[in-house]
Amino acid sequence: MKIAIIGAGNMGGSIARGLAKGSLIDDSDIIVSNPSAGKLEKLKKEFPGISVTNNNAEAATGADIVILAVKPWFIEPVMRELKLKSKQILISVAAGISFEELAHYVVAPEMAMFRLIPNTAISELESMTLVAARNTNDEQDKFILRLFSEMGTVMLIPEDKIAAATALASCGIAYVLKYVQA
Repeated sequence: MKIAIIGAGNMGGSIARGLAKGSLIDDSDIIVSNPSAGKLEKLKKEFPGISVTNNNAEAATGADIVILAVKPWFIEPVMRELKLKSKQILISVAAGISFEELAHYVVAPEMAMFRLIPNTAISELESMTLVAARNTNDEQDKFILRLFSEMGTVMLIPEDKIAAATALASCGIAYVLKYVQA
């Protein structure tokens, strides 16, 4: 199972680290792309088995799972360059981008898609990760839940609950911690 992560920022880098620390995916089956080299070099230094590239299309080619860990405003241009195949599984971490919107940017709108709401604790295998699914089968659902359960607690929820769950699981925690810090 080959996994491409598009974006090596806070979330993409954290997911790559969590996957590398888990047991289901070999480091050699993870490729991470990012436009700048600094984050890729740091990731490669920590986990030498992970492949890195500056070319998103190169990363996605041949991947069974493509994880989009880019800012929401980059989704359209990034997706247009990827040209994903229907047999690939798309996982989006981009907040606020619905399945309907994602479907506009793929060649096969019926492809299996997941929306993922993790937190950066995923790199330490301690995330609370929320998952919504579209056009998936039981086998795909079980695999994704098993994969991300290696990196913390996972819960499958309907897409219409994603916005509320995001506020509670990611932003809400940050606000509470900021309050406590103050």
